[in-house]
Amino acid sequence: MVRKIARTVLGILLVYASVAFAIKAGIGVLPVDAAITSIALLIGMKVGTFSMLFHGCFFLGQIAIERRNFRKTELLQLLYITLGGSVLNFFLYVVLRDVTFAAYPLRLIVAVAAFAVSAFGCTLVLETRLMRTPMEGCIQLLAERMGTSMGKLRQKIDVALVAVSVAITLLFGVEWTLREGTVIAALIFGPMMDFWKKTVFSGRAGA
Repeated sequence: MVRKIARTVLGILLVYASVAFAIKAGIGVLPVDAAITSIALLIGMKVGTFSMLFHGCFFLGQIAIERRNFRKTELLQLLYITLGGSVLNFFLYVVLRDVTFAAYPLRLIVAVAAFAVSAFGCTLVLETRLMRTPMEGCIQLLAERMGTSMGKLRQKIDVALVAVSVAITLLFGVEWTLREGTVIAALIFGPMMDFWKKTVFSGRAGA
């Protein structure tokens, strides 16, 4: 159990530190990170702090759906939420506060590397199988009750998040968080998770 918790914590650190680098690269992030960043900029809140609120809603959604069937071990998702948001704030506003990636090729390299590291961290958390992640766990539960697939429901939610980000940017003039990097992330994130699973985690699930 201690080893699983340690791996989960490491995965969380990698996911959220890489999100900070992707945001700093400034060429676009995944739809969910774009929506979180856009809303945080709009209301004047730190991105990591709003991330806690955002993912916390999905965590509460799981409890509302499962009620008495909600496993106590899933309370560890609170670690994912609070630690993740804190790590994101630390890297974005302390470690990378005065860091700029001026040259476009460097920004591209940083963004792609961040997506790859984030995919590794996410795979590490999932393969440890200690808990669900807040957003994906809630979407999976909703999909089961709606009689649809998780992939289809997640796709619809991603489209909604993109629409929110675009609307906030156009209506309120906040910085664009959806750019070419968003397309790159959409193309490589899933395959990178498959790559890490096959090359690093094959045969180690639940270890």
